[in-house]
Amino acid sequence: MENKKVPAVIQLLSKFLPKRMKLTLEESITYSLLPTQNFTETIGKMVFGFIVASVLLAIVVFLVLGNPFLAVAMFPIGFFVFYILARSILLFMADSVSRQIEKVLPDMLMLMAANLRAGMIPENSFLASIKPEFGKLNLLLSHAAIETQGGKDFKDALTEMAGRTTSRFFKDTMRIIGEGLRSGAELHLILENLSVNILQNETIRNDMRAQVRSYALFIFLAATIAAPLLYGVSSFLITILDNISNLSSSSAQAPSSAVGLFSSFSIPQISPELILIVSVSNVMITAVASAILNGILNSGNAREGMRYIPIFLLIGIVIFFGVRFGVSSFFASSSITTTQTV
Repeated sequence: MENKKVPAVIQLLSKFLPKRMKLTLEESITYSLLPTQNFTETIGKMVFGFIVASVLLAIVVFLVLGNPFLAVAMFPIGFFVFYILARSILLFMADSVSRQIEKVLPDMLMLMAANLRAGMIPENSFLASIKPEFGKLNLLLSHAAIETQGGKDFKDALTEMAGRTTSRFFKDTMRIIGEGLRSGAELHLILENLSVNILQNETIRNDMRAQVRSYALFIFLAATIAAPLLYGVSSFLITILDNISNLSSSSAQAPSSAVGLFSSFSIPQISPELILIVSVSNVMITAVASAILNGILNSGNAREGMRYIPIFLLIGIVIFFGVRFGVSSFFASSSITTTQTV
């Protein structure tokens, strides 16, 4: 309801956001079933949080790097990043709501079918199916019941209720119920068949998850453990070879003449710092890609894998630098290093 009095500053901040971005946030808030009464107020507060966080980020960049131009450039970048982060969190919440709805949807359908068999009309059987045990689904049912009691057509209330979630099963179920009401079919049989089909579909999905679990585990081990380990060892060995090369070049001049076509070529000089940056970047890219791939394998939705990105990144970075520290400690205490320094 948009008739609530909203402070002028919050309204101004809400208008600061582009229309397309505002509509996207409104849609995400609707799907996540947040207890908000005014989109303008909620989005205005979110924009205020984006601005404060972006200003703090710009101040930190200026204090660390001392570059005012880079600090100013970080404000719009930070604002966009925090917007993407907030929208991602809302999408995760919306997916969580959809999973909760799909989990209790068969029970609601069976209860509604039992009410129909008891002689209730569809509207009353729907109202009698509202139970606190249904959780998030109960919120949608209660909202649709209020709309129906307010004079809205029952089929339109079902359609509107289906539009408040991202669950494909729930949308299809409400559409089938609406078509059954229009055609005058035996609705209790339709509801019972829908409940059985949803349960069978969930069983098939669980079986598929079990079959691909080994692939997901292999990807996790390869991307977050094996790859950082190899990158850590190889990057440190390249650093040692670079140090040895520098010692050799300072003690004896390498021959500069070559024979034939290769006389004009020289070995490129790559700094160990560049190798370290490339290695860390590859570890991070591999971790992100493997997290998304795991989400696709487990649920068929790439967005599900985004919640694993921080975990995969943390494990990969810790293993990478842990291996480098372990290898450096080994070489520092070994006789090889002692022999070279003598």
